[in-house]
Amino acid sequence: MSLPTGFADECGAMAIATRTRNRQRTVPEDRLRARLFDADRTDRLLPLEKALKARVSSRQLLWIDIEGEMSDEQRRDLAERFELERDTTEALADRDAGPSLELHGRHFRLRIAAEPDPKRPADATWLDIVAGPNLVISRHAEPLSFLEALNERIAADATIGELDSAEFVASMLDAAVTTYHAAVDGIEDELDAHDARSLAQPRSRDGVAQLVEIRRRIGRLRRLLAAHRELFASLGRPDFARGIESADPEVFLPVVSRFDGALLSAESTRETVLSSFNVLMTRTAQRTNDVMRVLTMATVLALPATVTAGLLGMNLIIPLPNNDPGAFWVVMAMVLGVEVLMLGLARWRGWI
Repeated sequence: MSLPTGFADECGAMAIATRTRNRQRTVPEDRLRARLFDADRTDRLLPLEKALKARVSSRQLLWIDIEGEMSDEQRRDLAERFELERDTTEALADRDAGPSLELHGRHFRLRIAAEPDPKRPADATWLDIVAGPNLVISRHAEPLSFLEALNERIAADATIGELDSAEFVASMLDAAVTTYHAAVDGIEDELDAHDARSLAQPRSRDGVAQLVEIRRRIGRLRRLLAAHRELFASLGRPDFARGIESADPEVFLPVVSRFDGALLSAESTRETVLSSFNVLMTRTAQRTNDVMRVLTMATVLALPATVTAGLLGMNLIIPLPNNDPGAFWVVMAMVLGVEVLMLGLARWRGWI
């Protein structure tokens, strides 16, 4: 005798939950979050075993966020409960870095870099997202503050349950792209601070080295974002829109546009480094001119004394008696008078 379909599904969910409850988890409870959004009432936080037993309606959305590595049993439980294909399940265990986007039956899976550090752009945390009908699963090795902010922002929003999974993923991607803009802004702030130091302290010896380091980091960030160009372009293509179940086929187009803006900002910032280098070189050249002006003026002021000493040292009859000590002071007064006259002229003409 066959069991009713609903009853069989419920028994299967209970068996999965029992296995989950009785084993030692790889992901602790405080690093696994399951939130059931309900358009008809307040959303609820659920432990994993209850999330696996939850019957998600069309006006609900289940979001399971996992921080850290999952055990094989946890992946198998998710695959059995939500009917994930093998490729989708294996993607949750994939540790390779690099953006990717795949369609697996009724589900789609993507991997993006999130919250790149302006100091170390190459060490970005990779975020895996699996989405299906009324289901979104996210996995990341390290904590992501933008997901925490997203969770807090939507915690009391009863309308989230009306969103389908593609619309919710679009919100997550939009928040991730915001972190790209924040990384670019962080490097631009460093450039502004460097320019301010260059203008205020022209004698800084490490200005060029700092610019080289900033230029290297913005290059790494731009390459990281450029690697996502094909992924975000695919999200906006009609063939991908047909492969997902969403009420809005253009749900990802605003996110694609924002990503293009972030990539353009990174490329513009790379050019801004050259402008900062020009500021540094201009300030250095100005300091060099100031030094040369002082040296030139010192040389010119020494010229009258040199010429006078040369004339008086000649073995000829001169206007002043060479055996009168008072003649020395007369000559010194003449030299000082000429130098004061030259200083006054230089000051009047703005040379010093």
